[in-house]
Amino acid sequence: MPSVTIDAGVLAAPPIQGDDNNVHLYVETLLDWSQLLNEPWVAIYMSERASESLLADGLFPLRNQLKRLFSATGIVEYDVNTVATVVDRLLQVTPSFESFFGVRDVLAENLTTSPDIFPLCSGIRLQSDLARCVVLIAILRRHCQDPVSDHSLILRRAPGRTIQVRALIQALEHERDDLSEPPSPPDYFDGDVLVCDDFRGLIGCLDEATILIKAADSVGAETAIRIAVYKARLARGMAPDWDDIPNFRVGHEFLSSVQGLNPSRQLSGNLLQAIVDTLEKCSMARTHALRTGASGGNPQRVRKCDQAKAWRRDIDSEHHLHYWGCEKGIVELASMSFPHDDLTIPE
Repeated sequence: MPSVTIDAGVLAAPPIQGDDNNVHLYVETLLDWSQLLNEPWVAIYMSERASESLLADGLFPLRNQLKRLFSATGIVEYDVNTVATVVDRLLQVTPSFESFFGVRDVLAENLTTSPDIFPLCSGIRLQSDLARCVVLIAILRRHCQDPVSDHSLILRRAPGRTIQVRALIQALEHERDDLSEPPSPPDYFDGDVLVCDDFRGLIGCLDEATILIKAADSVGAETAIRIAVYKARLARGMAPDWDDIPNFRVGHEFLSSVQGLNPSRQLSGNLLQAIVDTLEKCSMARTHALRTGASGGNPQRVRKCDQAKAWRRDIDSEHHLHYWGCEKGIVELASMSFPHDDLTIPE
């Protein structure tokens, strides 16, 4: 499952500057991230020190600060209690980043990031907590690729998709037994962290091909496909809506047919491209009717229970996507076939 850690600085109210643009952006961003709490395809974490850092920097509780902020900028379209409740929900997310990933703490000196993200912090304790999280995530990404290879850190403003991290590690406290050659304190460590500040940036950080390979159920497969469609639309210059995805469903044997072939990341990516083209009705010359026999004169296969028609789309010379074209234009992904002469399709 894709996962993110939200920096506590994202929750801190912006300073009163007489300009409501930053306030609108702050509230809308919070509301966007809060919606992820109800999504089954992504896990959200906060630092276990998020609340105490906000409190120590005088940035929490929020209600009185929000009242002054909204009053000073003339904002009436947002309710103070609604925004404060969103922040409270995010701060109550469990388990914490440290608990879930089994990394308790790190003592680091001479920390630098490129680009420099620390001027984004609005408090000393928030900066300290961000520094600790950045180093821990970078260590996990470098020395324990699964399950944090595409873990993203959400910042108030992200200077790019990836930041480079360098620090002198003096001590590392963790509970993992799968860290391959972690830093041996005292030792310099170099790594990187994926960062984003909006939903589009989050999707850009995700590797849909790997998500499909590692999917545990149809939700994981659907997530990989939705990400692939979203990115394809971005590449075509569109402004995609995450919920506006062509009608499709994952058949009961689709995921097992894919994972049973032990696909490489490239093959998984090619399969997703074939699915995107199918859903978006692109490159239709690569699609053919899946017939009852190998001869071109045989009729197209039809599923008796609902009269859905069987189709076959080329992935490469040996692998093919088999799917059912159902009523109302719904595409039901049935299987990835191999080798070339495999004309079976699960019903």
